[in-house]
Amino acid sequence: MPLHRLNTQQKKFDRTFLSSLNFDESGIEINRLTLIFHKLCNNNNNQLTREYFRDFLSTIFDLNDETIVERLFILIGQGEKVLSLKQFLSAINLLLCASYDEQIKFIFRVYDVSADGNLQREELFTFLRKDLPIINEKEDADMILHEFITLIFKKFDKDHDGVISFDDYNRTCQENPTLIQCFGQVLPRVFRKHIVKSMLNGNLSILSKKEKYFK
Repeated sequence: MPLHRLNTQQKKFDRTFLSSLNFDESGIEINRLTLIFHKLCNNNNNQLTREYFRDFLSTIFDLNDETIVERLFILIGQGEKVLSLKQFLSAINLLLCASYDEQIKFIFRVYDVSADGNLQREELFTFLRKDLPIINEKEDADMILHEFITLIFKKFDKDHDGVISFDDYNRTCQENPTLIQCFGQVLPRVFRKHIVKSMLNGNLSILSKKEKYFK
C-alpha cells in the first residue's frame, strides 16, 4: 500500500507488516477497517475488548461458535485481554484474504487447543460436542460423537499414529477442500466475504442494519 495513503497511526507500522496484508492497494479497505476499529473500541484507549470483537465477528462475519471465537481472540491477541489495531487488521486479513494454504495453517492452529502440533480426540470432542442434536441420554450422545470422531480419524490420520498431525490435516484438506472446517467454522463463508469486501469498498448499506456496532 502506498505510504501516502496511510494515516498517522498506520504509518507507525513497519513495512514488513504492511506487505503481509492483502488489502487493496488504494488504501480504502485498510482505512475503513481502521475507522471501524476505533468505533468498536468505544473510547477504550484504542484497545478492542473480547466482547466487542465477539459481537463484531457474529454480526459482520456470522461467526457464532463461542469456543472458536475465543480461540481466535487468544491466537490473534497472543494471550492478551485486548486487541491492538495491528492485531485487528491481521485478523481481518486472515478472515477475508488468506490463501488456501494460509487458511489450512490457521484453522489447524485454532483446532489445536493444546498447541502441540497434533489434534487429539479430546480436542475434537470439545469442538463437536455442542453440534450434536439434543438426545435425552447423555451417554448415547457421547457414544455417537465418539463413533463419529473415530470415522473422522480414519479419514485424516494418514500415518495411523492415533493423532491428526498438521501434515495429516494438510494432506486431507488438499485432497478434499470441503473438509477444511469440518470440526467447526473458523472462517466466514464465501458469500459473507463478498458482502464485507463490498462494504469496505464503498457499499455501506450493510452498516444500516448493524448501526449499534459502528456509531
